[in-house]
Amino acid sequence: MGATELKRRGPLVALFLFLATLGLWAPAQSLSGQDVVRGPLPQEVQERVLELANAPATIRVQGDTRIPSGGTVQGDLMVLGGHLELEGWVQGELMVVNGSLELADGARVDGSVLVVGGQASGVEGASLGGPALVYAAPLHYRIRGGRLEGIEESGRLPTHFLDTDLGFGRSRVTLRAAGPYNRVEGLPVQFGPLLTTGGSNPLSLQAFGIWRSEAGLSLDTERMGYEFTADQAIGGRGTMSAGLTAYSRVQPIETRGMSNLETSLATFFMRRDYRDYYEAQGWSGYLELRPIRLPVRLRTAFREEEHSFIPEGGPWTLGDGEDPWRPLPAVAEGRGRFLEASVLWDSRNDPDHPTDGWWTEVRATQQVGGRLRTIFHPTSGARLESDEGRPFARVTWASADVRRYARVSPSTNLKLRVHGAGALGSSPLPPQFQSALGGEGSLPGHPRFAVDCGARALETVNAADPDEEAERPAFAAYGCDRVSLAQVEVQQALPLVWDPLPEDWAGSEWAGLLRIQPTLSVFVNAGRGWAREAEGLVQQPDAPLRGDIGVGLTTGSVGLYWAYPLNRKEQGLNFFVRLNHRF
Repeated sequence: MGATELKRRGPLVALFLFLATLGLWAPAQSLSGQDVVRGPLPQEVQERVLELANAPATIRVQGDTRIPSGGTVQGDLMVLGGHLELEGWVQGELMVVNGSLELADGARVDGSVLVVGGQASGVEGASLGGPALVYAAPLHYRIRGGRLEGIEESGRLPTHFLDTDLGFGRSRVTLRAAGPYNRVEGLPVQFGPLLTTGGSNPLSLQAFGIWRSEAGLSLDTERMGYEFTADQAIGGRGTMSAGLTAYSRVQPIETRGMSNLETSLATFFMRRDYRDYYEAQGWSGYLELRPIRLPVRLRTAFREEEHSFIPEGGPWTLGDGEDPWRPLPAVAEGRGRFLEASVLWDSRNDPDHPTDGWWTEVRATQQVGGRLRTIFHPTSGARLESDEGRPFARVTWASADVRRYARVSPSTNLKLRVHGAGALGSSPLPPQFQSALGGEGSLPGHPRFAVDCGARALETVNAADPDEEAERPAFAAYGCDRVSLAQVEVQQALPLVWDPLPEDWAGSEWAGLLRIQPTLSVFVNAGRGWAREAEGLVQQPDAPLRGDIGVGLTTGSVGLYWAYPLNRKEQGLNFFVRLNHRF
């Protein structure tokens, strides 16, 4: 890093060092007069919580719960994600996970009391048969087949490969997929060490290389990516962190409503990559807040990165190798500096199979410096002679995704979603900030990219370097500058249950995985897009309203679906398989 770069980034580095110092010296606090254990949740505590949660005899409830005076619970009790008001008697152990506990005078618990991710009050006036422990850090988990599984904060299952206790902290070597199998990288594999210190404000350091199977077995550093991150917890309660990261990686423009697994399988088996990509290299600094009492995550970040076009490669697939890949969009290139903010509210009762609650995410990006430019003529598609290209206006972009899950009856669920994304101003967006609809992830009754504001009807351009002999055709745009999408789905559980295992296996993990109860799904989708115009840039038309209806038959996360378009019916009935819920 040169002197000029250090001078420009100096204020952010100083801010991070200040926050790290604040995190290291912040004293432990009290909640309602009750001392709690700060810092990350110890491994042995997480294992104990999961053991009790998955025990066949444990009574497990979700949400706010009240046990009145005179009420009795026979056995161990666990409350997930809610406030427990206990006036009666629990004849066993009591655990409250990601919630709070209020004990009335005279309340009785025959076993121990454990509160994770919350607070407890009234302990002094209650009769307890064991110790009462309170941990401020929440438990990150998912429910799979009726069982609780601990996960990392990122949503991944925890790994303990080469896990080493260093005294002042723990280190482990990570080896995992960094994204889906795709037509640019093949399989990106993330590898490297991860170090986490102990204490109430742990510092996490990770240094990952990203090997791409498309590059072959050799570790060619020029064809590899990387990600170096330092994350410092602040305040001693696991609710705030600040970090710096430097990276070089291939970014998807959109996930298009498809999971990494679905994208990987479609690419490998059918030679059909649902996503488009570009290369991003740079650094960012961020601050994140995760309150214990609220299901919300707030994040603000500054990032400076270089965007560039990256051509499709030649990953091995089972599909016809002679069939060419779909061209990638010719993204706007150059260096930009961006301010970002996001708010995520997740009150769902189950992150994998929600039947109640809200999931809402609002994101905004403002370009504050740098320049992104196109290097192609807006009508002919020819490469411009000037290296300066035609600049885009500074990006001002936002998105909102609101989802509501409601149980209409014991066997009927309603799912609603409204999504919108795009430019806040009147200028067109660079292709890597545009959005598109169509296909199995959004409008399954219509072709992929049915709502792209004519981007794939434009003449392709040569995105390769002029000095290279091989030309790389690319689309001059990716999608629309604004899109909106509405989805409604009703799920009805059918009175058919098949459990192949004997009753002795009831409550086991295998019983939950093999138990089959089909669900009938009926859905309606509608979406459209808008384009913005500017002199010297590609001109695109607005995309008309598209809608479809469909039905599905699901069990667990696997579903068979049929969708039919309500307009532009040239595609007819579309049958497809999903390995995840539609939303």
